[in-house]
Amino acid sequence: MTHALFDASMPNPGFRRSIGDAGRPIDLKDPDFHGRADQYDRFKDLRDNDPVFWNGDVGGSGFWAVTRFDDVEAVTRDRATFSSDYKRGGMRIFDVKDVTSNPRPDIFTTDPPDHTSFRKALQPQFTAEAVALFRDGIRRRVRRLIAGVADKGHAEFVSEIASPVAAGLLTDLLELPEADGVNLMKWSNAFIGDDDDDYSPSVEYRIGCVRSLDQYVAGLLKERTGSGRNDVLTVFTRMTIENAPLDFEGLCENFASFIVATNETVRHTISRSIVALTDFPAERAKLRADLTLMPFAAKEFVRWATPLIHSRRTATRDTVLAGQAIKEGDKVVIWYKSANRDERRWPDAMQFRVDRYRSSDAPAHIAFGSGINHCLGWRYAEMQITVLFEELLQVLPDIRAASPPKLLRSNFIAGIKALDVDFTPVAYQA
Repeated sequence: MTHALFDASMPNPGFRRSIGDAGRPIDLKDPDFHGRADQYDRFKDLRDNDPVFWNGDVGGSGFWAVTRFDDVEAVTRDRATFSSDYKRGGMRIFDVKDVTSNPRPDIFTTDPPDHTSFRKALQPQFTAEAVALFRDGIRRRVRRLIAGVADKGHAEFVSEIASPVAAGLLTDLLELPEADGVNLMKWSNAFIGDDDDDYSPSVEYRIGCVRSLDQYVAGLLKERTGSGRNDVLTVFTRMTIENAPLDFEGLCENFASFIVATNETVRHTISRSIVALTDFPAERAKLRADLTLMPFAAKEFVRWATPLIHSRRTATRDTVLAGQAIKEGDKVVIWYKSANRDERRWPDAMQFRVDRYRSSDAPAHIAFGSGINHCLGWRYAEMQITVLFEELLQVLPDIRAASPPKLLRSNFIAGIKALDVDFTPVAYQA
């Protein structure tokens, strides 16, 4: 079996990994750039002086890097000119054809009308009414997780809180046993951790994860065929893309994309928000004084964290963006993490403010994308973040980062792999 997650038959199965160019003052493809202390200063330089910047590429053709909010939004909204279709290369900096001989469409790598078909089929799972049905279950899970650490005075936040919260909703949505979340997270880590030896240590490891996921999906399909269920995987089996049902590899591709999309934003946003509340104690004090701010603060948490660092498009025709001529076939990479720090959008963009979105006039962020690319699961993400911090700050109000986080090495996901936290221990039962 081969699909776009990984194909060991390709001549260069390690091509997904990014090779930085130390000779360039700025190389946004370099995963190590995104762990630098001065990365936001460098992004500001680009926004101010070279907002559509040509970034050379070791072993590749290079790409246009788009860094200002308005330009990023313009690219995301103009799918006719800027395509993420897998046949044109997909939505990562590398081309899909370079990592698989048998690419398959998913919701992230199709353009209308197929993209529209994906969204229409999944939309009933993501309405406000559907999301609200999960709130009580999320709250019970959060309370149970907090109870597991409350009397200790310290915890490893990612493995003990953030990851189980995200995995729990994932298993709920897929109608799976909560214990299966351990493997789902392991596979998600391998699929997004191209450049991190902890998450994806070798070609062989990645192959093993893909094969395990394929076997898992095969088992689920055998169990659920003809069941009349309406879970996400079953919905995938009813879809037609390019006038044909998804084949098995396509189902596996979409299942993997779903588990990544459903957990990454929440897991890393809540971890990064702990760091932000540690670094901005006055903002923590605002929340502690008024937890009704939490639904608004959740939006700021997502803006601040911006877990999806970049997304790639391919120009379908010659065009001009911010005065820069772009040729048909050029790669165009939009940098959400830069757009969400654009002072043209928010004069105080580098300030973390938990009450920013209390005003309905506050400009929206773009961490969930824009237009037809806007994340279907944004309501789930905001609800989990809101519930988690409502409960956490009531029980462990002084929770704080005890040391710098261990960052995921990536140019794609702004992840935190581990975060030690301290707090005053309390006796607490869920």
